[in-house]
Amino acid sequence: MIYVIIPVHNRVHLTEQCLLSLKRQEFDNFEVIVIDDGSTDGTRDMIMSRFPRVRILEGDGNLWWAGAMNMGVEYVLKTAKQEDYILTLNDDTVVHHDFVQRLLVSASMHPRSIIGSICLSYEDETTVFEGAVYVNWLTAKYHYPDTGKAYADVMRSRFTSCTLLQRSDFVSGRGTLIPVEAFRDVGLYNHEDLPHHGADYEFSRRAFLKGYELLIDYRAVLWGHVEFSGIKSRKMKSGWLALLKSFFSFKSPNNLKYRLIFARLCSVDGRFLLFYVCDVCRLIIGALVGNTRVFLRG
Repeated sequence: MIYVIIPVHNRVHLTEQCLLSLKRQEFDNFEVIVIDDGSTDGTRDMIMSRFPRVRILEGDGNLWWAGAMNMGVEYVLKTAKQEDYILTLNDDTVVHHDFVQRLLVSASMHPRSIIGSICLSYEDETTVFEGAVYVNWLTAKYHYPDTGKAYADVMRSRFTSCTLLQRSDFVSGRGTLIPVEAFRDVGLYNHEDLPHHGADYEFSRRAFLKGYELLIDYRAVLWGHVEFSGIKSRKMKSGWLALLKSFFSFKSPNNLKYRLIFARLCSVDGRFLLFYVCDVCRLIIGALVGNTRVFLRG
């Protein structure tokens, strides 16, 4: 059995698109659980009317991503069997009709693994904006080898029919199949320290250290709305004031406090201060360069 957990908040049209894509899946042995964290835009009524089989759990508007996911995971763990899976999904995505089936096949071939998916841009439907990710644990340099490339080119140049699963240093919560046993072994998402951004990466890092393999299945395709994702926020080319605010905003992946916490939790050999300094330097320099280019072009 697969339990699909989707946190939502005031994005009724995106939620509807996401649920419609799940409804069209070729594989249908799964239950969808939506955590509605205090939506006021009619999300709950829409789900009850159009998707009556979807289970709705309600938050008070203060759960954020990690808290909402934990509410769903705790609900599932009460009754789930050890061989079951949890599929974490964001509501700003639309999944391919064989998405769930692809992930399940890969999981059955790779026990004790967490299987992520390849995310393409919803806007042009062909460009990769998140796949495998690698990090240099000394210099905090992140490498996204496929981001910005055409999906067809990636599939032709880097993979054969036997190598369509790629190792990754982290796996995001956007379309990831996780064995129920992993949550029982590793624990929940770290809502206290990382309530929003970074909680998915930190969980996958903990799981890796517990012996779980982190893989990206390049056949499991979903499309993400770039303008609603944290990935767009990382680029930070929207003006000097927005850049400054992003370093302190609770909602921003650039938040310096949470990047320090992430470094402390995930870096190796106690070198988290070096990792953090390198990370912040890369973040600030990259953002300054990006904003300067935009300013000069304007």
